[in-house]
Amino acid sequence: MKSYKTGILTFWNVPNYGTFIQAYALQKAIEKIQNGGDVRQIAYLHKHHYDFYYSPIPMMSRKSLGFWKQLVKNLLNRSVGKKREKAFCADYETIPHTEAMDAGQLRNTPFDTVVLGSDIVWDYSIKVFGDDPFLFGVGLNSDNVVSYAASFGTVKPDQPMPDYVKQGLKQMKHISVRDENSADIVQGVCGVRPPVVLDPVWMWDFASDSNVQLPEFENYIVVYGQDFTQPFIENLIAFAKKEGKQLVCLDCNDDNYDWCDIVIKQQDLTPYKWLGILKSADYVATSTFHGLTFGLVFKKRIAFCKTDFIMAKVSAFLKKLGIYDVFLDQNAVEAMFRFDWDYTTIDSVINVEREKSMNFLREALGQ
Repeated sequence: MKSYKTGILTFWNVPNYGTFIQAYALQKAIEKIQNGGDVRQIAYLHKHHYDFYYSPIPMMSRKSLGFWKQLVKNLLNRSVGKKREKAFCADYETIPHTEAMDAGQLRNTPFDTVVLGSDIVWDYSIKVFGDDPFLFGVGLNSDNVVSYAASFGTVKPDQPMPDYVKQGLKQMKHISVRDENSADIVQGVCGVRPPVVLDPVWMWDFASDSNVQLPEFENYIVVYGQDFTQPFIENLIAFAKKEGKQLVCLDCNDDNYDWCDIVIKQQDLTPYKWLGILKSADYVATSTFHGLTFGLVFKKRIAFCKTDFIMAKVSAFLKKLGIYDVFLDQNAVEAMFRFDWDYTTIDSVINVEREKSMNFLREALGQ
């Protein structure tokens, strides 16, 4: 039976730019620590999770009218879905990975070390993820299961918890999380508070990465997210007209973006192109975690239409960077863009946190 040295278990082949990029960055960080050692993404995704993105059969009751409407829509757009899957799969293929595995194959494949994370891989309340014990290390064939920047997402410390979650946390050799809420949950189960480390995207130099594909257009504000408030949209449009900038939208979950000048659909956008458009933008307008994060990574002026869901992930981090108050009024687009973005100070904080995070990874990997 084939065995592997180091495997990373996250959401493999999911058509989400942030999910892909955090996996890619964690791969690069571990390869750097292990001096180019054999590090593989584990090419496994729970079938329920895979079907959510790629099956034409909607995940809702067949007794509802919505099921049949969505089924017809999915069948009519099947070619679009296949195109999107092909685009993402092509970029995933650029990351070293195992052969494709189902649950039985994963259970029987030996790994010296498995790193769980990052992203919201521990949000067991999201049933699309399949209530998958593997995401907590339960059932894996490895004597050293660790986590890096894993997050419980929307789960709160007082929520009922499945037994496999408790079992996995208690069996793990080294645990790190991405946010304070997740640290609270782990502490409640294990009695020890885990370190809060940086999201993997901070662990790699994307500014110098040759895989990043720059766009042919320029002089624009990139828009990435969904469910923007109407005042945010109106203020953003006004600012763009005042500055003579185009609004270039990176389509997110098929929301309505008819207020943007250019809309790039998901089936026409790979993760490396997504990175390039963010990198070349003059401003970033976003409502997402990774939109905000990459705005900071690429040292942009950012307008953030915040939600409680995202703020639960980033509040402590923004306070540590000294920019929490910039986003108090989520509709004050021009004020956010005009803020004195002092990236010398921001980077000094990031550098300290990056070294702490690398030290955790070194210890967890036995380096």
